[in-house]
Amino acid sequence: MIEIKNLTRVFKNNTGIKDVSFNINDQDIIAFVGDNGAGKTTTIKAIFGELHLKKGNILIDNENLFSNNNLKKLAFFPDTNNIPLDMKLHEYILFLCAANGIKRKELENKIKNIYEMLGLDKFKNKKIKELSAGWKKKAIMASVLVRSPKYIILDEPTANLDVESKIEFISILKELNKLGVTILITSHIIEELQEIANHLVLIKNGEIVYDKSFNNKKELIIDIYKKFIDPKKVNIELISNLYKEDIKNEK
Repeated sequence: MIEIKNLTRVFKNNTGIKDVSFNINDQDIIAFVGDNGAGKTTTIKAIFGELHLKKGNILIDNENLFSNNNLKKLAFFPDTNNIPLDMKLHEYILFLCAANGIKRKELENKIKNIYEMLGLDKFKNKKIKELSAGWKKKAIMASVLVRSPKYIILDEPTANLDVESKIEFISILKELNKLGVTILITSHIIEELQEIANHLVLIKNGEIVYDKSFNNKKELIIDIYKKFIDPKKVNIELISNLYKEDIKNEK
């Protein structure tokens, strides 16, 4: 389990995160939801030690996340701008294996299994930039799975994917979760999260406003989320009146 406790980082423009606390329980799929600028990406950066925090700490299996190589249990799924697009896929995977100290005896079988799982074998000698958006995402997933992480955090992983690629990607996440991988995922596509998540964390203006397990077959994320929307943002009555006036004038 990852315990996120009281993470606080406020920027000069008064945005940031304030006392963000929630747990990532083993084998959960957590939907981490919020508007643009709500604090999702800041929280993720804080988890990976990319920000200097005013206060807060993170434990993994009751130990400090940043001690005893504990961070290796955790992987981040980056976007395509953060991988070497000019490298061939297989070269990149071999590089990551070496960087993560994977022994040569394990290496061949591990890569073979990852390629088979993701259907990447036929693309292993292609440059990553030559792959379609969907296959690039699978290449990134291969780079994540090289480390056999216990936890994977994904920030908008299906952005720019077509419908078929999104369906495939969600299926991959489901399968990984069945294998015991714990997942935290952000997405603006609520339907995707509805299909796979069993725990919902909502962040608004840098603060956690909702943190509960839910039954995705009986409870809708969108209905829970609506409870925290400012109703004054859109005046539905005025929109209705606008059309009523147009209809009246036509008569």
